[in-house]
Amino acid sequence: MGRWKQAWSEEDLGRLKVLAGTKPIALIAKELGRTSGTVLAKAIEQNLPVICRTKRQEQ
Repeated sequence: MGRWKQAWSEEDLGRLKVLAGTKPIALIAKELGRTSGTVLAKAIEQNLPVICRTKRQEQ
């Protein structure tokens, strides 16, 4: 079964709560072994702060 189909464990939720707001979602997702979308959805569901970084366009 793919990691994205697995339920969130208490350990994963705890790590997300600690990391939320300190690192971009993409880095948190990499640490947790999940996709950015699932991490973002869970962070919003849990009312956690979110940092989303986008590439700046060069002028």
